[in-house]
Amino acid sequence: MRAKREASIRTKLTEVFVIVSFFVFVVNIYIFYSQNKAIRQIDSVYSHNIQLNELSGTLEQMQDALYQYLNTKSSDKLESYYTYEQDYRDMIRQLNTQIVSEPDKLMEKNIYYMSEAYLEETERAIEAKRGRNVSRYNEGYGKANQIYGYLQSCINSTNATVFLNNSHNYSLLRTKLDYLIWFSLALLLGVMLVAVGWIVMMTGNIIKPFKELADAANEIAKGNMEVDFPDVETGDEISTVSGACNKMIESIRVYIRETKENYERENKLVEKELIMKNDLKEAQLKYLQAQINPHFLFNSLNAGAQLAMMEGAERACIFIENMADFFRYNVRNTDQDATLGEELRLVDNYIYILNVRFAGDIHYEKRVDERLLHTPMPSMIIQSIIENAVNHGIREMEGAGSICLSVYREGDFACIQVADNGKGIDSQVAEKILRGESAHSESGRDSAGIGMDNVINRLRRYYDMEHVIDIRRLEEGGTEVRLYLHSHNSLRGKDCVNHCL
Repeated sequence: MRAKREASIRTKLTEVFVIVSFFVFVVNIYIFYSQNKAIRQIDSVYSHNIQLNELSGTLEQMQDALYQYLNTKSSDKLESYYTYEQDYRDMIRQLNTQIVSEPDKLMEKNIYYMSEAYLEETERAIEAKRGRNVSRYNEGYGKANQIYGYLQSCINSTNATVFLNNSHNYSLLRTKLDYLIWFSLALLLGVMLVAVGWIVMMTGNIIKPFKELADAANEIAKGNMEVDFPDVETGDEISTVSGACNKMIESIRVYIRETKENYERENKLVEKELIMKNDLKEAQLKYLQAQINPHFLFNSLNAGAQLAMMEGAERACIFIENMADFFRYNVRNTDQDATLGEELRLVDNYIYILNVRFAGDIHYEKRVDERLLHTPMPSMIIQSIIENAVNHGIREMEGAGSICLSVYREGDFACIQVADNGKGIDSQVAEKILRGESAHSESGRDSAGIGMDNVINRLRRYYDMEHVIDIRRLEEGGTEVRLYLHSHNSLRGKDCVNHCL
């Protein structure tokens, strides 16, 4: 039984990334905290020396301000003294005043109490100076100066002792910091190596089933259809792909067996295939018959409406009747053949409609051997020839156009000749139409009708012969199109009516 779906490849890779990122983040936080702690310890080593140096400097400035005031009695010097005094008092409050056994702490306690005595003497000297008692402020200054010397000596001695101790501590902290840096780098490198190994192992487990599937696929590509894809029990998308591939190869095998069985029965279906081809040929013929541009209907009906408005209902009625006959014929003949007589009546309706649309500019003449009126033929053939003559010949010329239609017999064929006095067709274009090359170009398509290539294809399909049409340019100008309809029940020999010249 296939393993239960556990997690997708994307989920597994995401889990690996999250776990590795978490451990790397924790290690970096540890390294950052440890290094900052060591740096703060190093910074605090000499903070005591800095404090003692600042204390000594402030004491010296205060002593100098006292001396200047006692000699000059300047209010500025007195103000400077009090400023330094306040700073000095703030500094000695940070010294140790407790009973301890450490020598440096005991010296801080002595500095504190000597500083108190020094400040008392300086106050007496300043008060005596203000009272102009020379002997008292000289005495006070002398005692203060003596205590000042003791204080500076004590501060310097304490500072030297603390500096020696701090130097040893600084060396230890520097060694500890170097060790911490190397340990942190080793730890980070170890985590990265573990992460890389884990990722390599994970990707290997993912790629290995794919490689097995690829090997099986290569064997199948070589033609060995008996190879099965390996069953993969990873519980992810690879398992799904493996199962789908096995189902696919089994389906291919079944298909091959069925194909072999069907191939043995193919010879029995030749006759049915021929019937289907004939049906397809008939369907293509029906499709070609159905290609009538609706723009002609809309334009013609608009012309009929304008005629009804301008000239009254009688002529409009005649026009609409011709239109109705024209389109009724089209609808009726979509599923059946026509006769030559029906096609000629359709052309009469079409010419009438055109002359209403173009104010009678088209002169139409026809000469027909009535013995050929019952000749069968595809529908909408002659009308298409007339339409091409109008659109590509007469419409592009100046002056009145004329179309002459002749129907006569020539051997076993009923010939239909359509001649116009238009600009005439180019010989190269005519050759392309006869070869059927115009079917894939705009020049071979009539934008308002069915197209000459359509007419030729329909006639060839209907009569099952190649030579059904001739197209040539007349020397006096214009184009002549000649169609050949096969007729079995007509007289043999050349029996022609007067052609239009």
